Formats: sequence, C-alpha cells, structure tokens
Amino acid sequence: MEWNLVKGSTYTVDVTAGTLLFYKTGEHEGVLVDTGYAKEDREPLIRFFEETGVRPIGIIVSHTHYDHAGNAEHLKYRYKCPILASLAEAGTAVSEMAYRGAYPAMTPKEIDDMMAGQCYRADQIVMPGERVKIFCGVPFGVLPLYGHTPGQIGIITPDKVAYLADVLMSETVMRGAKMPSAVCRADDLKAKASLRALRCDAYVLAHRGVYSEISDLIEKNIAYILDRAELVYDCLQGEMSEEEWVRAVYRRLEMHSTKAFKCAVCERNMRSFIDYLADGGRVVIERREGVCWYHQNTQ
Repeated sequence: MEWNLVKGSTYTVDVTAGTLLFYKTGEHEGVLVDTGYAKEDREPLIRFFEETGVRPIGIIVSHTHYDHAGNAEHLKYRYKCPILASLAEAGTAVSEMAYRGAYPAMTPKEIDDMMAGQCYRADQIVMPGERVKIFCGVPFGVLPLYGHTPGQIGIITPDKVAYLADVLMSETVMRGAKMPSAVCRADDLKAKASLRALRCDAYVLAHRGVYSEISDLIEKNIAYILDRAELVYDCLQGEMSEEEWVRAVYRRLEMHSTKAFKCAVCERNMRSFIDYLADGGRVVIERREGVCWYHQNTQ
C-alpha cells in the first residue's frame, strides 16, 4: 500500500475494495474519501496510516455500500474525525435495518451478520442541491451521482481531481460484470450522461483507475447498460413472474452463486432493469392475486 500522487495535494490509495482518495490538508493529515472493506482493508489501512505518520482528520463516504463505508465508523472513533455523507446515504447507514432497504431479499439476521460494526453515523450532511461543501476547512465540489444508490455523490478536490465513486466502470470491470449495480437504472444513466459536461484535470474511479479523459469511457458505460437492458428484455418470454424472469436472466448470464448477499444483489439489480423497461413502456405489468406478471409490450 502506498500513496499515489494524482495532482497537487490529491492522492489515491489502493486497497482490496478498489481505490480510495486522500486529500492532504497538511504534511501529516488529510481527508479520506471512502474506506474500503471492513474485514480485508481495516488492518492494512490503519497500519498504513501509522507507518506513514499521516492520519485522516475527516472522512467522506460517497455511498453506503460495504466496500466503500466498511471502516467509516471505526476510523471515525480511532482518529476522532467527523464523517460527511449525503442525506440519503446517511439515512441508510444508521442501522442494519435501514441498510436492509438496499437488499430486501436478505433476512434481518443475514444483514445483521454481514454488517456487524459497519454502520456509521454521519456528522455532517450534504443536502440535495448542494454543489460545494466546506469540510475540514476544504471546499469540496459535490457531484450528484444518484442511481447506483439513492444518494451517491462524487467529490472534486481543490486540485480539480474528481472522485467518481461507482458511477463509471473501467473497461476491465465491464468485461467481468454480469449484472451491474443500481437501485434506479434511469437515474444511473442520467448520472453517467451528466459527466459529459464535467471538466476536471483527472478522474478517479473507485474500481479502479485514474484517467485524464473519460469521454470515451462514459459512452462505453452507457452503451453497456443499454445492451444489458436488451438482454434482460429478450429473456422475457411470454408472461413471467419476477422470479421466473430473474431465473431466465440468471441462466442466460451463467450466474451460479447461491450466497445470500450475491443473490440479493442480483435481485436488486434485476429490479432496476425491470423498472427501467416498464417505465419506458416496453414491458407491461399485470397484478393478479398479489403477484406481478410481466410481458413485452408489442403494441
């Protein structure tokens, strides 16, 4: 683990979960953006801070997924530093039960077991519509990147380096992705498209890479999502329940996991495609006896 200079006072640190951002506010301190996995990244990250003599004086959480927020609360108390998150993400993070809203296919006990000690309480909030937030004395630009989660944000440092969290996938990630994550596919596509107008000197992806130019990557990400939506649509044969449709996509993509979390993620991500196709008028929903039935709209 090492500091990777991006520009000025902006650095990245690679962990198991991906790439974290660190903006140095002084020789031995700075603001950490995202915190990695709890189990895999906590001890190496703390050891790294101790060995380099640099500590976080503030933590920004881009969104409340366990590979981004897994160590937020632990580092907050260890280094006595505040946490900044958007309103929606802060609400998700307050308890295991609130977090379960992102994974309704998991039982409360399964969420409790997975998220033990990983929820956090934000000390400062980015409200909807805020585009600049002064945090730890630093004016950070705020990018609304909703869709992947309800309140995901990107951060622009004073060096004009943009941390884009999970709004874009690298080409390597796209090649390996089968069911890309989102709670709202339409908002996710809007967030991707909004980056066309962004002008920064460098762009950092959480999973992972540092880019000087992202125009081509934006278009590839949008095309990938639209292509995957077509695959989901093509798997809808005749009339299907949601479970039948999910199973058909699961088989088409040769997905084999039986783990509760991965199955819950698949269900959530599949749901985002169903909503996108239905709201776009391409799929008809019929509700009978408490069950939603779907078929292609051929009219």
